[in-house]
This record gives sequence, structure tokens and C-alpha cells, in this order.
Amino acid sequence: MILWLLFFGLIMHGNGCEMLENDRIYGENLAKSVPVFAGKLPGDLVVAFSPKPGARLTLPFSDLERIGARYGVSIPPGAEACFEWRMQTVTPEAVTAALRESLGPDTRIDVLAISATQGPAGKLSFPLSGLLASTLTGPDMPVTWRGSIIYPSSRRFEISARLKISATMTRVVATKLILPGENVTAEQVRLETYDDFPLRNDIARNLEEVIGRMPRRAIRPGLPVFRSDLAEPLQVKRGDVVQVTAISGAAELRLPALAETNGRQGDLISLKNQTTGKVFRARIEGKDRALVIQ
Repeated sequence: MILWLLFFGLIMHGNGCEMLENDRIYGENLAKSVPVFAGKLPGDLVVAFSPKPGARLTLPFSDLERIGARYGVSIPPGAEACFEWRMQTVTPEAVTAALRESLGPDTRIDVLAISATQGPAGKLSFPLSGLLASTLTGPDMPVTWRGSIIYPSSRRFEISARLKISATMTRVVATKLILPGENVTAEQVRLETYDDFPLRNDIARNLEEVIGRMPRRAIRPGLPVFRSDLAEPLQVKRGDVVQVTAISGAAELRLPALAETNGRQGDLISLKNQTTGKVFRARIEGKDRALVIQ
């Protein structure tokens, strides 16, 4: 009798717990764990909820006996069943591959640490929203990136990685002293390549976003141009002659006027009618153009 029980125990538990890939334990899972149930239970019978990834659920003899009584199955004394989520090893290579979906193929990624080396079998994801870093992060500054493993029933197993990330980037650099008040010209800037954090967004990356705009402060030669340093160019300057379109109901009138103040696209500025001397307000519509609706 003892030998029979030992033999039965080896059949049941020789391969460890039954591996799960669903949020419920079904009859087919129980039959694999306890062979006496094979062919006796509906495959889609819900036996229990699955344990959390990394945890183990054990169904004791009393639970198995209750299920067996319902389906006419005799359960050997001392029998039990255990279940675990099928797990996967979370490797630096897997983390790097998942990060490239958000960063692109040319980014250099150095995985320093991973919060969990085991997780449920599923898709590893590191969306941009999980990055804990400021715009001032550099290529040599470690960052933390939160992600997850998405496994059946759209559940998520939280995971995070400590990383160093860099890529070859471009930036705009001043070649001459750039003073506020005048639009940047092509002779005052150049484009250079260097290594930086690829998601840094405070530096101007191409000449088109710099040339023609107006600096808010002086930029010395050799220094990078930051987006916050630049403002849209003035469309109207004090003293300019502005072509004003005045609309009143169905009537429309066009007349020149003298700008009393500076302004950019969309700004309200003061203008003087050169014939009557009357000062009025109009909204800038473009270079030396304004609109007033009465």
C-alpha cells in the first residue's frame, strides 16, 4: 500500500506544479496535475482562480475529494494538486529589445539593473510614459524606466529597469555672438553631431527651427541653441507701414497705417491712421499685415 502511494505521488508530482497560462484553473489543468481526473472532468470547468505570478496555489485533498465526489472520481488519500504561472526569465537582451520599440533601432542601451529577473510568460513592454527622467538627462546619467509584462486577460506584471541610454544626435551651435532683437541668420549657426540622451527635447536639433527666429537672450559662440532661447520673429516692428484690412458688416476697407508697437503673428498692436492721426488696435495676420473687425 505504501509503495503504491509513493508510486502515485511520483506520477502526480514528479514534474512539479502544473504550469498555467490563464487567469483561471480549468478542468483540463486539474486533469494534468491529478491523472485520475483525466477524461472525467469537462475541460472548461472552472476549478479556481489562478495564483499571482510567482506564487503557488495548492488544492488539498479535501478540495480534490469534493470535486471527485461530484464527478464520480475516487481520490487516493493524501493527494493534492499545485499550480503556478508559467514564468519566463527577464534578460537584459529582452529588456533592450522591448525598449527599442519605443526608442528606435539606433539607440545604445546599457541595462544596469532589472527589478525582477522572472515574470509571467507574456509581452514585455516599456512605453514612453514609463520613463522617469527630465529633459536635462544626459547620456551618462542613469534613468529608471517602468514597464510591464502583459500576460493573458490583459493583466500586467510591473517591472522596471535602470539604464543608460544614448544615441548620436544633431544640435545647433552658435558660430558667432547672437544678440537679442535680430533674427538668427544662417551665418551665425552650424549643425554638429554628438552623443546625447535621445529623448532630450530642450535643444534645437535642426537649422530650420533656428534660422529666422529671434533669440530671447545673447548666445555665445560655441554654445548650443536651446528651444527656450528662441521666439517667433516679429511680423511687425514699431514704425513699419502695415496694410490693414478693416471689416464692418458687409463693408471691407483697406488702408495703410503706422505701427506704434512691435508684434508677432496673432498679437494685438496699436496702429495710427496716417490720414486722421487716430490710433486704433488691430490683430497681426502676417508680415506687415493686420486685421480689424468692427
